[in-house]
Amino acid sequence: MTVIFSVILQLLLVTSAGIFWSHSLLPLAYGQPSEGPLPVLLIHGYASNALVWQEWEERLNDRGIPAHAVTFSGDDECGTSEEHADELIQIVEDFKTDTQRDKINIVAHSKGGLDARLYLATNPSNDHVANLIMIGTPNAGSELANIHHEDDPCKPAVYDLLTSAPVNQVDNNDNTKYHTIASNWKSVYWPPFTAFDINCPAPLFWFDVEGWNMLTFQYLGRQELGLGRPSDGLVPIDSVEEPGQFNSLGRTDNCHTNMFTNEEYNKVLRVLLRPE
Repeated sequence: MTVIFSVILQLLLVTSAGIFWSHSLLPLAYGQPSEGPLPVLLIHGYASNALVWQEWEERLNDRGIPAHAVTFSGDDECGTSEEHADELIQIVEDFKTDTQRDKINIVAHSKGGLDARLYLATNPSNDHVANLIMIGTPNAGSELANIHHEDDPCKPAVYDLLTSAPVNQVDNNDNTKYHTIASNWKSVYWPPFTAFDINCPAPLFWFDVEGWNMLTFQYLGRQELGLGRPSDGLVPIDSVEEPGQFNSLGRTDNCHTNMFTNEEYNKVLRVLLRPE
């Protein structure tokens, strides 16, 4: 009986020690258990505003991913990447405080990706952003901006879209993973309305820009960037992806102003749901 009692006692001690080790020491070594997916900031692009993210913001929050679409207090729609990068310093800090997290993710469309890249490059020790996902971002500029920037009403933002723009040359932040989504737009037009594409709806506030609209701009872009070079109508695929610099999450077939569909959302979601 004494032997049996001794064996049982030893087993209890070993089991207790195992429970103590697994539940007490490991959290101390590896930090607290995950608090769920990281919060995500949504940054709009050139000639745009936070309204483009309204559906995504609602869907992400419904999934338990805290999401917030950025509005820049200065020149929101047509401000420079430098101005927006400066504002992001406080925007990110406030968002971290509001969500009580040390890190966040950023999803950016078009020029918003350049704004975020410059923000991250300005302080190389910045480790606040785990992932930057850039959708249709002209990381090497767009020849279309080279051609039309003098007549473009959205100044000075358009200068950051030039192929020679300094923001294209900034270094990556080693603490952040960079991802891209590009598009090879397959336009379908209804003659004689050659500037209207049934596959390319545009937000209402993008119409009537000094007699132009973004669909017309993308139509012209398709012609001028054409010659078989894949693009989303405004930004060539090779400008978005810049092989060797970024991780591609894949491509879609939507035009530049319509890269907010389920295709892009699901590609982005796979990153946002990953553990930190």
